[in-house]
Amino acid sequence: MIFFFSGTGNSRFVANRLADRLCEQASFIPETDPEKCSFSGSMLGFVFPVYSWGIPPLIEEFIARLPEEFCKDVQKSGTYVWMACTCGDEAAFTPEMLAKALSARNIPLKGIWSVIMPNNYVLLPGFNVDNKEVEKSKLEAAPARIDAIAEAIARKETCIDIVRGKHASFKSKMVYPLFKRWGIFPRRWRWTPECIGCEQCAVTCPMGNIRMQNGHPLWGDRCVSCLACYHICPTHGVAYGNATRIKGQYICPLKK
Repeated sequence: MIFFFSGTGNSRFVANRLADRLCEQASFIPETDPEKCSFSGSMLGFVFPVYSWGIPPLIEEFIARLPEEFCKDVQKSGTYVWMACTCGDEAAFTPEMLAKALSARNIPLKGIWSVIMPNNYVLLPGFNVDNKEVEKSKLEAAPARIDAIAEAIARKETCIDIVRGKHASFKSKMVYPLFKRWGIFPRRWRWTPECIGCEQCAVTCPMGNIRMQNGHPLWGDRCVSCLACYHICPTHGVAYGNATRIKGQYICPLKK
């Protein structure tokens, strides 16, 4: 059993490829009611993107809402629990955050991996998508890395195999809390004159947070800052204030 979240497709690709290699079922978290989950399969995995050197709040909320019976089944069976996070460059102390959320449900995290994928965060100065050469290099390296992780998971390895990066403690313990509090503002999303009303942003939003009004998108209050709406727009007609005015776009082109 694999639970995953993805906005622009990086983590979806990783989760689906791992599910294929491990003969497990991959469940998309926004489409899964945690309170109705029952444990199945031979292992439990979580795949998600790193958010500002931390765990997406959505993942913490999902784990907190899992039924007590689900957690007991995982505990009693001694199920192997693992995670694979996707990041543009580094994961810092993201695994420790997931381990803490799982520990609160008495579930131990044993296998920890990160997969380097193309950058997609564009909402702050200095952050942009990778140039095409770097993007191509990361995408070419990803399948082999994922397959190696699948082999390690199959062996039920206990390990921490991630790229933490420099100043990891500062980034996860100081920057990430600021991101959680100030970095997700649905009200800053808007459409621009380039918008053609194609509805791709509304269709793509994993949270169902966008509806069309008078031919243009209108954002609700359930935004999780996955940036899918921005990156999927074919005319660059979605903007986050003025932060994305000259930024690039990225949607994972890989298929499982």
